[in-house]
Amino acid sequence: MALSHPVDTHVGSRLRQRRALLGMSQTDLGRAVGLTFQQVQKYERGFNRISSSRLFEFAKVLDVPVSYFFDEMPGNVL
Repeated sequence: MALSHPVDTHVGSRLRQRRALLGMSQTDLGRAVGLTFQQVQKYERGFNRISSSRLFEFAKVLDVPVSYFFDEMPGNVL
């Protein structure tokens, strides 16, 4: 199994962080964007890469700019 790209891991972590801050479950977030909680879980763990259109949907639901998911990214990410 291939390792997740560090950017995917970071974006997923930021997705999880914002969802938790809002008190939203993975199921709630999934329903809001038409996904299962399992798919949200894979995105949050960085196992699956989030497309730009899906990231845009998450940003709308979580009430943040798309750039939020890239904030605080370590400078050593390739």
